[in-house]
Amino acid sequence: MNQAELYLRFLRFALDSKQPLPSLNELDWEGMYEFANRQSILGVVYQGLERLPKDVSYRPERQLIFRWVATVDQIKRANIQVNQDACRLTAVFKQDGIRSCVLKGQANARLYPKPLYRMPGDIDIWTDMKRAKDVVRYVRQKVPTASPEYHHIDWPNFGRTPIEVHFFPSFMGNLYHEILLRRYFEEQKNSQFDNFVALSGVAGQGIYVLNGDMDCVFQLSHIMHHFFFEGIGLRQIIDYYYLLKCGVVPEAQADIARTLEKLHMLTFSKGVMWILSEVLGLDRKYLYTTPDENIGKLLLAEILHAGNFGFFDTRYNFKGLPLYKQYLLEVRRNLRFARYFPSEVLWGRPIARFWHSFYKFYLRKSV
Repeated sequence: MNQAELYLRFLRFALDSKQPLPSLNELDWEGMYEFANRQSILGVVYQGLERLPKDVSYRPERQLIFRWVATVDQIKRANIQVNQDACRLTAVFKQDGIRSCVLKGQANARLYPKPLYRMPGDIDIWTDMKRAKDVVRYVRQKVPTASPEYHHIDWPNFGRTPIEVHFFPSFMGNLYHEILLRRYFEEQKNSQFDNFVALSGVAGQGIYVLNGDMDCVFQLSHIMHHFFFEGIGLRQIIDYYYLLKCGVVPEAQADIARTLEKLHMLTFSKGVMWILSEVLGLDRKYLYTTPDENIGKLLLAEILHAGNFGFFDTRYNFKGLPLYKQYLLEVRRNLRFARYFPSEVLWGRPIARFWHSFYKFYLRKSV
């Protein structure tokens, strides 16, 4: 058994207190730390260290434990700061008569056994404003230099956390599939801004989050987009693990599967289901479709190689390349996945890139 398999077995133990403790005799603890760091799951793996029985002698060296504890403490403090900023942002929108809900991020952290152990990122927020131009105008009233991207606009200098205000939650590489996805978002939109949840470390305050069934569709589209765009890490897969386990009622599973089939995402979801059940140990009763081993192994190999959002992928270096070379390199990278996802790889993303660039230019010039 190689070290990657040992790391995944310990991760499985860390995720669920009901999982048996794996053999630790051959585990490289320093490598385990680096693996967790590459995947942005240091806090999650630390849950496993906290649960080690007292009679287990094979533990990390003291210096590594100190480093791990210090890192987890930083993660906790960062989460409290992001929670505060998310609550304050929600309050600002509410004061301005705008309904909002936080996408992924802190909305996912609340589902974890220890919410403050999840590695935080930026704040993605969706509002009930009708058009992208309305969102751009609103943010530019606050920050005149704010610049829109394809599906969001950055709101700089709000608290200490980067903020993205979304025109729509996510998008696809295939434009026809994206039309279907955005139509689904619009159909679900009105019921997404009433689900209030409290956050850790922010007494009496909270945020609004998506309904569980729409959240499953949205987050899978997010995972799928980043898989083809730059790479995806285990942090996003673990988010989905806890979403299916704690955020979705069993009665919704059949509807979720039907929706994903209509949106042409069901094949991809089967690979994610395989990772969740066979690698991370999620009980199959939480799955909304049957796992596919071949697709799952393809996804897992990419996840392990590239790390969180592809930051550690040494096979492809996009930095410093002209835009046309970045485009060609992305097309070449994705050709490896054409067997399972031809509509995304062959006649999806290569065309969509031009539309994305045009729409960004249009938004920046027209508002």
